Amino acid sequence: GLRTVTENPFVPEFGVPLKVEPMRVRRTYSGGMGIDHWHNEAGRFGLERPEEWLASVTPAINPGFAKEEGEGLSRVEWQGKSLVLKDLLTQFPQEMLGDEHCKNLGGELGILAKMIDSAERLSIQVHPDKEFSRKYFHSDYGKTECWYILQTREVQEQEPYLLMGFRPGVTRERWQHCYETQDIRGMIDCMHKVTPKAGEVWLIDGGFPHAIGPGCCLIELQEPTDYTLRTEKTRSDGSLLPEQLIHQGAGEEGLMECFHYDTLEEEQLRRLHCLEPECRACRDGSVWKKLVGVPYTQCFSMVSVQVKERVDLPSNGGFQVAVVVKGEGRILSRGGDTVLRQGEHFFLPARMGDFSLCSNGKEPFEVLLCYPPHSMPVPPQED
Repeated sequence: GLRTVTENPFVPEFGVPLKVEPMRVRRTYSGGMGIDHWHNEAGRFGLERPEEWLASVTPAINPGFAKEEGEGLSRVEWQGKSLVLKDLLTQFPQEMLGDEHCKNLGGELGILAKMIDSAERLSIQVHPDKEFSRKYFHSDYGKTECWYILQTREVQEQEPYLLMGFRPGVTRERWQHCYETQDIRGMIDCMHKVTPKAGEVWLIDGGFPHAIGPGCCLIELQEPTDYTLRTEKTRSDGSLLPEQLIHQGAGEEGLMECFHYDTLEEEQLRRLHCLEPECRACRDGSVWKKLVGVPYTQCFSMVSVQVKERVDLPSNGGFQVAVVVKGEGRILSRGGDTVLRQGEHFFLPARMGDFSLCSNGKEPFEVLLCYPPHSMPVPPQED
């Protein structure tokens, strides 16, 4: 069994990153080719598992699919065994999450990170804000999220796109009529259609209508729920969606209430939802970018570190989820030297403390760091 941490503040297992095993999740849309290529495993899952959940303690909600025990719940390597990450957080909350985090959020992780790859347009959807979640789902978390676009591609001669926000003139009455008549073309016409570019960061607040189009490969960071409400009652193949996947138990009136009916010109949409990163250049040519966080949202933060040689990162007292976007390098920490390869992701325990990211010098090396609420990213140390 797991051993109890006593007075000794340093335990070797908490001094190094914990490697997280891949967790591929089924959804109502097809995709995943970009994730397979990211892992250098082309064709492993076909198009049936378009998402990989990264260091997740959030179970997937998948009515209409055959039940898979533990779907959505990540496992990590610990003392030579494969253990559920959620169980480790329960056993060692302070060591894994940090004292300040436990004071604010208890033993909850507070975030969910995913990699998403779409082979078709996702259903037109909305996620709840915190107020809606408390009212309908008795949850303190909504599902505000952000997307870091990794790459895009054509799918069957169709350019990639995003559907984002209501255009001027759209009202609740018009939107509800489109839903009741299942006028999908009408729904699409109510929304902005934008072309995403690699490196962009889009913020999707609770209540904001959206849909990822085909050919988009991205990292998503969000509040830790699987609450998605949809206005389309059928999948792309014409089969009916289970009712729970349409309104998550909130009913059709709740579905309509979940949307925020603010309208935006396209210039406003880009200014408010396509975020400008906060950048800091290091002397060796490395670049640290805060992609999202305060003041845009208090739900989470995400940082990109593009490592030229070495970047020293001080601890903020909490944990981080590290995702190797491209290249190969190492994490140097007080517990040892850990190799990082593209497609891998790691849980960095709070007790790991300060660490350094080092490139192997042969190719671009980029790591994403994801932070929970109440945890501010700390820029690199410079001599």
